[in-house]
Amino acid sequence: MAEEFNFEKALQEALDEKVAWFDSNVMADMLDNYRVLYSAVNNVMGLLLQKGLITPDPYKLDKKISDIVVPEDGEFPENKRSQVMGVRLSDYERVLDFLCNYFKFSAINLTLPRIKKLLGLNNYFQWGGLAVTSKHSNTKALADLLTNIRQGTDTMATGSINGAVSAASRAILDINNGLKASSELQRELYKMEVRKNVIAHSSFTWEKGEAIPDVVQRVKKLFPSTMGRQPFYPELVEEIAQESIGIASIQKQQDLLARLKVTQQTKAKKKVQVNTKTLIMEAVRNLAGMAPQLEGVSMKLRDNSALLQTQYDTPWEKFKRAFRKAFGLKPPVIEYAIPMADAMTKTSTTEKVNFNKSLGEIAKRMNLYEALASRESPTYQKMEAQEEEEIYTFLTKQLAECQQMLLMLLGYDKFFKNEVESPNKAKVKGLTMETTSIKNTMVKTNQRKAEYAAYVEEQKQLKRLGIINEE
Repeated sequence: MAEEFNFEKALQEALDEKVAWFDSNVMADMLDNYRVLYSAVNNVMGLLLQKGLITPDPYKLDKKISDIVVPEDGEFPENKRSQVMGVRLSDYERVLDFLCNYFKFSAINLTLPRIKKLLGLNNYFQWGGLAVTSKHSNTKALADLLTNIRQGTDTMATGSINGAVSAASRAILDINNGLKASSELQRELYKMEVRKNVIAHSSFTWEKGEAIPDVVQRVKKLFPSTMGRQPFYPELVEEIAQESIGIASIQKQQDLLARLKVTQQTKAKKKVQVNTKTLIMEAVRNLAGMAPQLEGVSMKLRDNSALLQTQYDTPWEKFKRAFRKAFGLKPPVIEYAIPMADAMTKTSTTEKVNFNKSLGEIAKRMNLYEALASRESPTYQKMEAQEEEEIYTFLTKQLAECQQMLLMLLGYDKFFKNEVESPNKAKVKGLTMETTSIKNTMVKTNQRKAEYAAYVEEQKQLKRLGIINEE
């Protein structure tokens, strides 16, 4: 009996210490992460409302909440997406607001049923897997809505969306890790309550080596009168029996105390300093990856244009060329009517472009990106000396211009393949390899830009909440 008493006392002390550590560490981090998630959801909702992609919930102000709830997430007709998603995002935001401002995050208050609800809430939108192919109705619908923004020309909105989704994904991952640890602690707190209220009850007795299933059944009979409305978990009661009267009870007691031991109580959190200027400049340097592709594009465009011009090399054109040469006249402007796709409307229009001007713009962009590749170049150093907001604006402008350039190159590619006549069609040099590489570089650059924006926004939010101080 002395050994059992000592274990009970050591177990209670270990649980008390663990609970105190959880409240000041895991629970505090969980609240911080829910605040980051709340901020990210606010950003997403604001942009969707601004773009008219969702309809505001007309009954939002009439809805009250007093505990954790998971909003409705069933299937809905495609033609109701704007209205349904407007309501669901609003309800989701409302629960997050409750968690951030009214719910008490503590090891005791975060019971197993509440942990289950939070896990359901965290899965309401699968932020780490937002894809239009998702089988999860809410996730698929939200991915569809965000795709409309990403395919548009508003690069600032796209960057904000990507940053918010990235921040939400990281926050959910950290929260779920905290909930997993909280669930393990709650199991032990539950078991301690059973030990105090049922096992220690005057009408309950057990002996070493007693059949575990028999013990579980006797605990179950006494459970309603001693534990009230708490749910009965037979597997946890079985663990109690194994730890107290099982064959390997001594080893199980030692293992349990070892798991509960707080090893980070006095360990100070290491403050990670992130140089935001470095983050945004790395995104800028990433543009240099386009330079070799632009050089290849320029050469192919010249060759394709020369090939096409041979079709127009009639005796009359030869005469005009000789006449201009004799009198020192400038050659005529070469203009091509190329197809230009519109990402928003999914339509294509024909646009007349100055071929030599196009080549000049490509060369200018190529030289700029080559200069940015080296940290030692005057161009890079001049850029680095600017304020971060100016660098961010420059990067946003470059990505927008690159998107237009990419559409132009795709138009040129299609134009030459269609216009060059059959005898010479095999000689047309396609731009697919270069345009694909350019697109990939843009995606990577935009990702780095979004990571920068997400980090800066997260730090601003934490400062507004008083979580971190201004340096």
